[in-house]
Amino acid sequence: MILSDKQGKRIPDLENLNFGDDILWKTLKRFHEKGDLVPLEEAVLIDEVKVRRKSMLETLYGDPIKYLDVLNVAKHNEDMETSHYATTTISKAQKDFQLSIQKYVLEMESHPDNPDVLDAYLEILRQYIHSGLLEENLLKNLRIVYSKVLDQKLIIVKDDKNALVEKLRNAVELKDYACAFGTSHLLRRYWPEDEQTWIEVLRVCVEEKDCTQLKKTIEEVQHKEIIWTEPGREQVSPWMKMAT
Repeated sequence: MILSDKQGKRIPDLENLNFGDDILWKTLKRFHEKGDLVPLEEAVLIDEVKVRRKSMLETLYGDPIKYLDVLNVAKHNEDMETSHYATTTISKAQKDFQLSIQKYVLEMESHPDNPDVLDAYLEILRQYIHSGLLEENLLKNLRIVYSKVLDQKLIIVKDDKNALVEKLRNAVELKDYACAFGTSHLLRRYWPEDEQTWIEVLRVCVEEKDCTQLKKTIEEVQHKEIIWTEPGREQVSPWMKMAT
């Protein structure tokens, strides 16, 4: 109004305008539509029931899988409604995982050689295993299934690095160290200069508490031209010290 120099018009106070009701502001609001969301991790911890409940509901209708670690804490919250929302969301996530797994089992039966279906099946199994939702026995059973599906992947692509690393780590969790060592030999054959190979080999030695094999592996590491990154060196440093 000032720029157009229209006289006889009262200049409104900007503080009194309700931008939410004005259609002219909707485009601008889109850029900040999530600006008032409090991160779920913080909402669970702060002493503000309304914010906490609002965040729980937003998670319930959003993507709960991203917040499973926080939801596992929130289900023990002293506020009953927050706890209920978290428990409901976790139950929904479990159901979604189970339905997805059933779906891919059927798809694998129909398309056993389809690499895209196999990769999607492996990913949903991996997510469920690492979700923290499974009890010990169920987790062990799912890891066994995961191992078998990884074997299917490695039949198709023998030198799939990610599949080999996942197979090794999964074998360690199952305490199947023979399988873990066997997989580590394949990593050494395909990627002898890759730091990831030797991080995984050392991991197996440490988890099995095999000091003899650990010392032998460290000597091998010291005589190889391995391409190390700073984070890689930091990760193996405690293991290298253990051998001495």
